Amino acid sequence: MVDDSTIVYAGNEAGTQTELINPNEIAALSKRPNGKTPNNGNRKYLWVIFASIAVLALFAAIIFAGVQMHNHRQQQLAQEHARCESAMAALNEKAKQYDALKAGDGAAAGTVSDIQVADTSTIKLLDEQLKAQAPAATSCEVPSVDQYDARIQQIRDHEEWYDAHMKSLQEAVNNVNDSKELKEVEEAKSTLDETLREAQTTLDLTRGQVADESTWSHLYELHEQAQREEESGDLSSITSVESDITSAIESVNASRDKKIAADEQKAREEALKKAQEEKKKADEANKRADDNANKDAHKENDRH
Repeated sequence: MVDDSTIVYAGNEAGTQTELINPNEIAALSKRPNGKTPNNGNRKYLWVIFASIAVLALFAAIIFAGVQMHNHRQQQLAQEHARCESAMAALNEKAKQYDALKAGDGAAAGTVSDIQVADTSTIKLLDEQLKAQAPAATSCEVPSVDQYDARIQQIRDHEEWYDAHMKSLQEAVNNVNDSKELKEVEEAKSTLDETLREAQTTLDLTRGQVADESTWSHLYELHEQAQREEESGDLSSITSVESDITSAIESVNASRDKKIAADEQKAREEALKKAQEEKKKADEANKRADDNANKDAHKENDRH
């Protein structure tokens, strides 16, 4: 029950009520002292109060709705920012991989000159790839949700650029390296051909003319192996067998020289021995002749 002793009633003057509104006042407005019915001024006052309450409620609803919309917008911004940061992390990783390829294998292949490759167009294509302009740096700092969509699409476009150029740069690097190796194989084959001709000549000239026959046999086997390696087109194998043949040729020539020296020494020894034998025979013949002459002289003296 409302305590009427605390209620202050309004007078008949309109617009003179200035006290704060509380539940007790609203309840008191429905009563008057001595049980009299409220007059028209009090009814107007009630309408003003109810209208004020309605306006305040409306303002409160608007403020509440605004707060909710703001919170929802901030939540959306946070979600879009997180999505953007995830896309940015993927983009940065691809940019890092591209830069590593460009600074590593790309830079190494870029030092290859035109005269070192079989196809000079590979050098030109690599230069174009190394000079490609990477997308400008971007970030996830945007003020609205709509702009996040545009920014994320831009990041994805940049990712596609890195994907495409990573592939094309790697292909350009591989083409230069392959062309360089092809040129090296051609040059190695040419060198091997010359060495094989020298080896064949050495084999022909030294057959049976070496001190150690195993050196000649080894060169012959390498000559046969080199022809197979040359057909394979493997650079390391060609280079290796060419080096082995060169060394084997030297061994055969050294063995031939050793045999020649030994043959010459043997010939000198035989010549000396023969000369000594002939001298001995001559000396013996001279001695016999002298002995015969002396005998003849003694016989002549005896006759006289």
